[in-house]
Amino acid sequence: MKEKHGHAPWHRIIAVLLALVFVAAACGGDDGDAGGDGGDGGETTTTASEPERSPVKGGELIFGTESDVATLAPGEAAQPSDKLITLGIYDTLTTYVDGKVEPYLAESLEGNDELTQYTVGLREGVMFQDDTPLNAEAVVKHFDRLKDPATACPCKTSIDNIESMEMPDGPEGLTVVFNLAVPNVAFPDLLAGSSGYIESPTAVANGLNLKTDGVGTGPFILDEFVAGERTVLVANPNYWQKDENGIQLPYLDKLTIRPIPDSGQRLSALETGEIDIFQSADSATVKQGEEAGFAAQKISGSSSTILLFNMSKPPFDDVRARQAVAYSVDKDLINDRAYDGSRVPSYSGFALDSPYYNPDAGTPQYDPDKARELVEELGGLDFELICIPTPESELITNIVKQLGEEVGMNIDLKYEEQGTYVNRIFSKGGEYEAGCFRSAHFIEPDAIRPGLTTDDAGNLTFYSNEEVDQLLDEARQTTDFDTRKEKYDRVQEITGEEVPLITTLYDLFGNVYDESRVGPPPPGEPNSLGAIKPGLLYATGG
Repeated sequence: MKEKHGHAPWHRIIAVLLALVFVAAACGGDDGDAGGDGGDGGETTTTASEPERSPVKGGELIFGTESDVATLAPGEAAQPSDKLITLGIYDTLTTYVDGKVEPYLAESLEGNDELTQYTVGLREGVMFQDDTPLNAEAVVKHFDRLKDPATACPCKTSIDNIESMEMPDGPEGLTVVFNLAVPNVAFPDLLAGSSGYIESPTAVANGLNLKTDGVGTGPFILDEFVAGERTVLVANPNYWQKDENGIQLPYLDKLTIRPIPDSGQRLSALETGEIDIFQSADSATVKQGEEAGFAAQKISGSSSTILLFNMSKPPFDDVRARQAVAYSVDKDLINDRAYDGSRVPSYSGFALDSPYYNPDAGTPQYDPDKARELVEELGGLDFELICIPTPESELITNIVKQLGEEVGMNIDLKYEEQGTYVNRIFSKGGEYEAGCFRSAHFIEPDAIRPGLTTDDAGNLTFYSNEEVDQLLDEARQTTDFDTRKEKYDRVQEITGEEVPLITTLYDLFGNVYDESRVGPPPPGEPNSLGAIKPGLLYATGG
């Protein structure tokens, strides 16, 4: 029987997939005692309840972000600052309503029983910000561009599953049929990430640099972009969407985004009125903001701070080196020193309340004796750990360094600005030994596939295991929960032993704001921790 996307969910599995999965961690949990938090599934990491909103039209706001823009390109934008801006410029083909995937820029989405063909019906009358009409040809050109090797999109492996596209009503029609090479239950979720941002084909044909500019169908027009200083978005007067009360979106007339990498400076800017709201993954800064009298939207989920290993070269091409680091990391100590015990240690890429979480996967837990034994067996372990230069990351990496050196390792620390660092890792040049990152926030388990599949563009650790490849392929070809659960459990067991990366503590992301100037932010996007749709932000005074 065919299922349709209208106002009903795609299937009973709530689905969320990042178009760009950093390396959605698949290291399974363990039912041992990691300070009481290590994995009985009893704790939750889901989004907190949202305060009541009373949106009004008009006004301007200034939003402080964690970092400068890495890229605004569809299919590539992933970090929080990029997502904030691109969710203003673009609309995704699907989105999430109450945790369920729904059509958005698409008006309908229908899949066949075999999960090999999906038919998208576009909204009628939607225009790009350069007055180009949204039609089937625009969508086909978008996905052709992502598939083009010259684009070098980290999403390419996922997009390559689109074997062909048809326009049954012609290029100017509103219907696109996607024919997949391999069945994929999660295809609708792919369209909800940045791979589902549809850019103007006219702008692309005229040479638009999508990494620093953008023309979409979204609620805002990109008015100004000055790298390292500001991005200015102004309301799109021809935007297609109104809210449930009939108010034309976006609510704001103008939104200015200012990158402020230092979390303390972000808080100071809010206190002095230089900005109205800021984002932060630094729990201490969120707490300080609340203590200063500001409101905070706090969100947690499957995302965690992780340590990546480059498995393509020494020393981490040897599983003993990866296991040694894993056994040396005391997550409870990091939690106490960095977060006053406010976070939950993570032993899995899945949230503790995910039905796919495997508490019996055997992921290494803190055991300095085992770590020391492995280091001695290796004849020593020297490596460079690279991360971004925030007070939080510097504290955590120094703890990791201290713990490692206590068991005989020699760890050099290096720091790079976030945008530069993201580009280094995603270049796939292998120019790192170990790095820190923030793993993907997701619900749909297929989200772990890019980070673990051999030669996938999203596989940043160069991990390769034929059994894992097969399990992940099989898991996306069925809607049966029990079958999928069995396969993902096995994946977690394998990666728990092979340790391509280490999850440390589940993230707590905050949007901190001045209630006298900003209304409560909209709910966070389920497929990107802390990201919100800026078209739904509003100023309290209008």
